[in-house]
Amino acid sequence: MVLCLLLLTPSLHAASGEPLRVQLLWEHQSQFAGFYVAQARRHFEAEGLNVQLIPGGAGINPITELQQGRADVAVSWLGNAWARSSAEKPVVNVAQILSGSSLNILCRISSGVLTPADMAGKRVGYWGLGDEEIIREMLQRLDVPVESVVLVPQAPGGMDLVIGNVDCASAMSYNEYWRVIHAGVPTSDLIMVSPDVFGIPHVEDGLYVLAERLDDPTFRDQLVGLVRGLRQGWLEADIAPTLALESVMRNSEELDREHQRHMLETVLSTVADQEHFGHFDLARFDAAVYTWLRQINGDEPPPRIWTHAVWNQLSAEEGRATPLNPATQHYSARVLEHPAFKAFMVFGVMVFALSGVLEAINRGYDMWGRLTLAFLSGIGGGTLRDLLIGGDRIPFYYVKDLTYPLGILLVVLGASIITAIFQDAHKSQTFKQTKNYADIIGFAALATAGAQIAVASNLPWYWAPICAALTCAGGGVLRDIVINQEPKTFKGVIYEEAAVIGALVFLAGLFIADRFEGTALPVYLSVGACLFVIIALRVAVYKFDIKYPRLALIHRPRSG
Repeated sequence: MVLCLLLLTPSLHAASGEPLRVQLLWEHQSQFAGFYVAQARRHFEAEGLNVQLIPGGAGINPITELQQGRADVAVSWLGNAWARSSAEKPVVNVAQILSGSSLNILCRISSGVLTPADMAGKRVGYWGLGDEEIIREMLQRLDVPVESVVLVPQAPGGMDLVIGNVDCASAMSYNEYWRVIHAGVPTSDLIMVSPDVFGIPHVEDGLYVLAERLDDPTFRDQLVGLVRGLRQGWLEADIAPTLALESVMRNSEELDREHQRHMLETVLSTVADQEHFGHFDLARFDAAVYTWLRQINGDEPPPRIWTHAVWNQLSAEEGRATPLNPATQHYSARVLEHPAFKAFMVFGVMVFALSGVLEAINRGYDMWGRLTLAFLSGIGGGTLRDLLIGGDRIPFYYVKDLTYPLGILLVVLGASIITAIFQDAHKSQTFKQTKNYADIIGFAALATAGAQIAVASNLPWYWAPICAALTCAGGGVLRDIVINQEPKTFKGVIYEEAAVIGALVFLAGLFIADRFEGTALPVYLSVGACLFVIIALRVAVYKFDIKYPRLALIHRPRSG
């Protein structure tokens, strides 16, 4: 009841100061319910802001309004901002509102479109806000010739699909879909195709500003307050959707209440949760660039179109800041997904597996024993690490990627065949030296991967060196326990220490990289430095036979 009174009662006074003009993407509707609730509940006012919401409409592009100085903040889709950002007037995303996508291609079965592939030879409507490129990419993935489809600009509201001007149309699941149904088109005559199904993400409502204005600390503080107030507005809209609907209707009495209710229910499912509200997802951004965004400007992408500056400041003010920024963590995780680094990791696992199978052969173990020691040596450390981390690391990486178990099996078979034919091959000096250097490279790859996985998993920074050492040494320790042998690394051999030092170098590089969120180069250099330091230390230990100094306990003879 109290919430109802507060929501429906007009504010007694407005925040002082110049208004912060926010250009909405479209006319007043439930798509922006969080803004209206935040205003009615005075969350913007509590942040010292006088927020002015400017409705959009046909012919009004929020990014253009921003660039021409008629707005301070624009609500826009990424594709639209990407297309209109320029070197003279660069725009940048400072906060993301919607984490999911509601864009779909809506087709009529009565027009002959029973499956997505049937769009060949049809007329497809688009808005020109980046959806055209998404349609083209989707057609390519369906093996439908793009030239066989006629792309035509469409009117708002999905009416072109209703009256038959187009066979398919871009449609938002929270808006046009319901309008088409309310216009009399039965759901049995509709097929809705989501680009997300084809791995084509559409990054929707976000807050964009002119990049040059971020140099003003006062403006940045206003943006932080705007995001915090808006987050609370969307939270309360989710808690009390009926009251949120009332705040929407107060902004335009001409709105259809039932349609706005449907829209609010759908939009709420795509709003970022409270923990991640405002965060710009770089993994989704990378996927969008790779699949369709780069088609908009060809070889001339716009200046950097995102920043975590507002998110980082908001997190710091609320005590949620992490030692490493999200961008740095993302770049580090991206290295792990690179095919070259994956090959490097596979090589490291295979080398460690080889050491296990050779130990089994020397002990006269049968094939099962050889497989057991090979698996323990190759993936034992990674298993211990992933058990420690949990979360997304379960199920284990070698369960999801059969490259590892199949590779270990081939190593065991290959080593068994070679040693059966050439019984002393693995005891030759050349083989031992080659294996030692291969072990050094594999050790460096696995240790570096362990440190990166700790960072990507958002563990506290001090877990990076622990995970680095565990990844490369844990398997050997498990193997030695199984064969009832004391681990050599417990007896003065310098081994895990190289991984720890390399991981600390890696972390130092990442802390420096935090200052350069717009480029991944410092992170790549940190990975390279980690590999180099570990390899250098291991080579030095091997070449010069460096060990811990022996500490002897001196016993003094007892007197008398």
